Amino acid sequence: ERTGWVVVDQVPLSAALGSYAWALGLILLASLAIWLALAWNLRGQLQRHVVTPLVQLGRGTSALANGDFSRGKALASIPAAFAELTALATDFQHMSDALETRQAKLQESETRFRTFVEKANDIIYSISLDGIFTYASPNWKELLGHEVNEVVGQSFEPFVHPDDLASCRAILKRVVVNGEKVSGFEYRVQHKNGIWYWHSSNASAIYDAGGRIVSFLGIARNITERKHAEEEIKKLNAELEQRVADRTAQLEAANKELDAFAYSVSHDLRAPLRHIDGFLDLLKNRLPNLDEKSLHYMTNISSSATRMGTLIDDLLSFSRMGRQEMSNTRVDLASLVREVIRELEPDAQNRSIHWHIADLPTVTGDRAMLRVVLVNFLSNALKFTQLRQQAEIEIGCQSQETETIIFVRDNGVGFDPRYADKLFGVFQRLHRADEFEGTGIGLANVQRIINRHGGRIWAEGAVNQGATFYFSLP
Repeated sequence: ERTGWVVVDQVPLSAALGSYAWALGLILLASLAIWLALAWNLRGQLQRHVVTPLVQLGRGTSALANGDFSRGKALASIPAAFAELTALATDFQHMSDALETRQAKLQESETRFRTFVEKANDIIYSISLDGIFTYASPNWKELLGHEVNEVVGQSFEPFVHPDDLASCRAILKRVVVNGEKVSGFEYRVQHKNGIWYWHSSNASAIYDAGGRIVSFLGIARNITERKHAEEEIKKLNAELEQRVADRTAQLEAANKELDAFAYSVSHDLRAPLRHIDGFLDLLKNRLPNLDEKSLHYMTNISSSATRMGTLIDDLLSFSRMGRQEMSNTRVDLASLVREVIRELEPDAQNRSIHWHIADLPTVTGDRAMLRVVLVNFLSNALKFTQLRQQAEIEIGCQSQETETIIFVRDNGVGFDPRYADKLFGVFQRLHRADEFEGTGIGLANVQRIINRHGGRIWAEGAVNQGATFYFSLP
């Protein structure tokens, strides 16, 4: 039952707390010991699962940086309490594997390149921007006598022939300043023994990672034998050209003399022929009652004089054709052929002749000279088909890229193809005069005309199978 009274007792604090303070101290000491134990354990865990793996990763990456890929194989097996560290170690291993593979390929490539450089027949070299050799392949000694260390670090200029130095400087500038690729530039370089050798080089610029030109790369090949051969060929060509010029001059002089001789002889022979014809007429008038044999003799004399006159005319024509000035115009060959056929109609009388005339082009040439060509070809076709009951004569053309070819084909007696090269010689005949008349000058004259036009002339045929005569005009 409440009384409303309060009893107060006073006790000293030290007495009241003494036992508790001791207990509290023990508790604090125990807690500190526990925390220290936990901290030590945590340190061990961190050392084992974090610090040690990180140290091993650091050592592994340092080994990778030094090219020791054997340490990279064990990176993935580093014990770690955290997935992140395990993943990091795995990534480092993958990086190690990739680097090892890349390094192996790089070493293989380097070995292959070194083998290529050492085995190459050509000299490979590099020159700095200021003209100093920075590299020379080992075969420099074999090809030019110098040790590599005698070349690297030296200017390229003392090695180059003085006459080629300016062009080599220009090439260096084009490459290292403009970045050009240059191929096949030729120059002379001196062997250690003092002999000069011809080289041909291909060159290009070498760039750094930033795209800046840092040096000149060249590949040089010894072309001395080729240059000597070229010089020998030039010498032979010069000698040949001189010999051809001399022979041409001699031939031109001989032709001029021949033309002058033919012209002179032709004129000189005309007077005796006129005398022969005149005296034959006088004899016929003085001796009207000649016996048959005497008349035959006089007829032979007259025929021979006529043939001689024809030969003289042909010689004059041949002589003039070499000196006559050409007058090139556009010539309608179709019209010209029809004109020549009309002119030859008397020779075609009482004969069965079938003319085959193609669509002929318009060409450039001397009309009068081309008319002479067609007269010769067509009159020959008429002459050598006179033994045929039905003569077939074709005039056609073949258009080529650089020339126009005209041909005349017949079904006449033809000729032996073994002697085709004789057809166009002066006084050359493949048939006897008693078989087919002629002087042997017509085709020679035709060849001269076509040659003056810059064309070609040739013939094809067979005995008793006809012949085809061709000429071309550019």
